Amino acid sequence: MATLNTLRTKGGVFLIVVIAVALVAFLLGDLSSLGGGMNSKKMRIGTINGTHVNYIEFLTEAENTTNVLQTLYGQAALQADQIDQVRQSVWESMVIKNAYMPGFEKLGISVGDAEMLDMSNGEYISPIVQNVFSNPQTGAFDPAILQNFVASLEYNAAYQPVWNYLTDQMSSERAMSKYVNLVRAGVYVNSLELASAMKLGDANYNAAYATKSFSTVADSLVNVSKSEIKKYYDEHKDNYKQTAARDIEYVVFNLLPSEEDYTEAAERAEEIAAEFAAAEDAMQYASLNSQSKTDTRYYSEENVPANFAALAFGKDAQPMYGPVLNGDVYTMARVAEYKMLPDTVGAKHILMTPGQTATVDSIVKALKGGASFETLASKYSVDPTVDLGRFAPEQMVEEFADACVAAKVGDIFTVDSQYGTHIVNLTYKTKPVRKAQIATVVYNVEPSATTQQTVYGEARAFLEKAGKNYDSFNAAVAETGAARRVATINSTDRGINGLDEASAVTRWAFNGKKGEVSAILDVDGGDYLIGVIKEAREQGTTPLEAVSERIASILRNQKKGEMIAAEMEGKTLAEVAQLEGATEGVAEDVNFNSFYIPGLGMEPKFVGAVCVSETGKLSKPVVGGTGVYVFDVNAKNGKNLSEADEKVRLESIATSYISERLSQALDDNTEIVDNRVKFF
Repeated sequence: MATLNTLRTKGGVFLIVVIAVALVAFLLGDLSSLGGGMNSKKMRIGTINGTHVNYIEFLTEAENTTNVLQTLYGQAALQADQIDQVRQSVWESMVIKNAYMPGFEKLGISVGDAEMLDMSNGEYISPIVQNVFSNPQTGAFDPAILQNFVASLEYNAAYQPVWNYLTDQMSSERAMSKYVNLVRAGVYVNSLELASAMKLGDANYNAAYATKSFSTVADSLVNVSKSEIKKYYDEHKDNYKQTAARDIEYVVFNLLPSEEDYTEAAERAEEIAAEFAAAEDAMQYASLNSQSKTDTRYYSEENVPANFAALAFGKDAQPMYGPVLNGDVYTMARVAEYKMLPDTVGAKHILMTPGQTATVDSIVKALKGGASFETLASKYSVDPTVDLGRFAPEQMVEEFADACVAAKVGDIFTVDSQYGTHIVNLTYKTKPVRKAQIATVVYNVEPSATTQQTVYGEARAFLEKAGKNYDSFNAAVAETGAARRVATINSTDRGINGLDEASAVTRWAFNGKKGEVSAILDVDGGDYLIGVIKEAREQGTTPLEAVSERIASILRNQKKGEMIAAEMEGKTLAEVAQLEGATEGVAEDVNFNSFYIPGLGMEPKFVGAVCVSETGKLSKPVVGGTGVYVFDVNAKNGKNLSEADEKVRLESIATSYISERLSQALDDNTEIVDNRVKFF
């Protein structure tokens, strides 16, 4: 309801981090061992264009951002995935600052004070401001929410870091936007490109063809030498760039309740049920003993949860539900209380910040004297949504809902909540109906300490057999019958193959060496994992030995293509079709933009050759991606392209790839060493 509440209730994962990443990402894409001073190599999180980012610096920035988000969203602590998002946002901000901004400055791209003011209170509002300060009901930017927030900076020092963070993000986004638009403005289609496109694209072709696949020539008939492989590799190194990755094999020891645990849980659930049934205050017992948050809402017969319908409103209602086991959870319930309550209420409110007692009293007095609620709300309320409409009481915070339920239509009253002081006018209230408050106790079946020790002992016994190297790991898998799993891990992975909490695995893999066996690692909050690094690939160019077989296959196909082409040379289409292993067909409506040819697949060389061939003339053999072709174009149908339309199409294609091409260009010209995975 308050300004910050409006921001907090926008839902989803942290909006600020998401905005920062979404608006810029398309252009980007064991601490005990740390020693030495703050600038030592071991303390470096990474290096960006020669600027070293040390651990303390990065951690400080992440902590500052965390504090901002906790203030903005009213959270005491962040979840693990939210912490990861904060660190990613901080890293990308550092890349922008150290790699992109210096270049922008050389280009004359800057964001001045007047422009910053315009982005929050002018004609060209920043998309960050528009997203953050939007009305949750309409989704549209609401200047009043922004103005109330800025006004609150004077008396709430905790909000100033939030605003500083937002303005930094606004400035970075605007500079990046200027750069993208600068490049976009330089993209155009010249007359030669247009003429070529018109010539090649202004017709569809039909061609009869005969083809022979590379697979019809045995590999044994083709020799590819190591020197040829090396020569090809040296000439095509740009095709073999790789990111840092680890191939691991691992086994998981799942920590699950044993049969004894289920038996003990059943006994304990019965004991709790007996205590629960005898408790004088069912809701109090549930609040003190349930392993999940107790639901204190009241339900009518129409909307009571299905499993509690008979308990609360059935003709032969039982005094107790459960204990019922569903999965690993026992549930038991009692009706705590019945009340006559309205299903729906309606209200208007003026939200005041805490500490404005005298002003609140004056407003209430004025409203009771006949003053306009809307007029006073527009002047004093920090929540621009004055009329809250009609709502179920449980949709609002408990204090606000209880006050509305207790009031009469037309009443003007005040109530304090976590958001401030509400001056409320109750506008609607349905006739009370019988509702039940159901006290629910949940008891989880969990692995006991004995079970945990047993599973850990199994993992330790496996590690004793597997802990030397890759061979000993394989031997241990074979001996124990453990289920081997495999995964390829990138440095940013926090989960692998269904294991959501596996950041310890990624950190181990990128700090280890090929053949190294891990210690027992905790994953998914209780399971144990032991892995071995099968292959370690660093960022850069893939080594020759890793791609030699792939290159050998390319070279073999090239030589096979030469052999087949020589076999086809001088033959008619019919004679080629009679060659052993050859096939024939007709390709229809082929044009220069054709991507896929039915019966042939993706063969761009075939498409290109067809589009530049004369009608009625047999082609020379064309070596494609999977075989060799000869063809005869037997029909050419004009498409009557418009130069204006074709120019628009070509420019659209060119601009649609700007983000991708800029991202690649910036990446190619930015020297980044990212070692975050070794720390977090």
